[in-house]
Amino acid sequence: MLKRLLSLCTVAAVMLSCGSAKNIAYLQDAAAGEMEELNPYTNIIKPGDLLSIIVSSSKPELAVPFNLYSVKAQMSAVTPQAQSRQELESYTVNPEGNIDFPTLGTLHIAGMTRNEVADMIKGMLTQYMPDPIVTINFLNFNITVIGEVEKPGNFRITGDRVSILEALGMAGDMTEFGDRENVVVIRETDGVREIGRLNIKSKKIFESPYYYLQQNDVVYVDPINARARETSAFQMNFPTIVSLGSLASSIAMLIFYITSVSGR
Repeated sequence: MLKRLLSLCTVAAVMLSCGSAKNIAYLQDAAAGEMEELNPYTNIIKPGDLLSIIVSSSKPELAVPFNLYSVKAQMSAVTPQAQSRQELESYTVNPEGNIDFPTLGTLHIAGMTRNEVADMIKGMLTQYMPDPIVTINFLNFNITVIGEVEKPGNFRITGDRVSILEALGMAGDMTEFGDRENVVVIRETDGVREIGRLNIKSKKIFESPYYYLQQNDVVYVDPINARARETSAFQMNFPTIVSLGSLASSIAMLIFYITSVSGR
């Protein structure tokens, strides 16, 4: 009878463990081997962005007039002092979407990608130098991840794009109490605040305009409700409870056996 009870407890533990895994698994409706066309998304430049734009050439002296003063200093020697003047190197995109570029004047770049701006500037520089190289980087591509994650914080992005799944990975993934059906993305565009909600249990997140994050997006992971939290905690602890119960039963049987032998 006791062995049968322990077997039933083991089966229940396995079933609860599977149920718990299902509650936290991502992309549950994605089939193995399923193929989808990738979204060719790349972040665009917006008013308020900070950009590093460096012009170089095989003839460095020709590139000097097209760089900010602090960048000129870096071309000769990278020093801690030059690195500390990063703010002087940046170009701020004004509310009209323009920047003031050395020698070339006012350039309208809002709504363009980094590569598009680099190609535009290179085309304008060909009359001044034979082989212009233009390197552009975002200096303000930061995202914030808060809520039910292991390591909430602000994260600097070095590339052109970052997905919601990558952002959660940077924050150490969700805790077991994070609501995977209600991940919130807070975004500000042209003075308007947008709020998007994502269900990362579903592959439909790939179609969402919030799947790829933009500059200064905030990701907030909602906590699951109190009843679900209690259920989740029980599911996580149930295998331990069963193991302790099994150990206690074994000890009781051993004591009973020793007592029975001693009484003979």
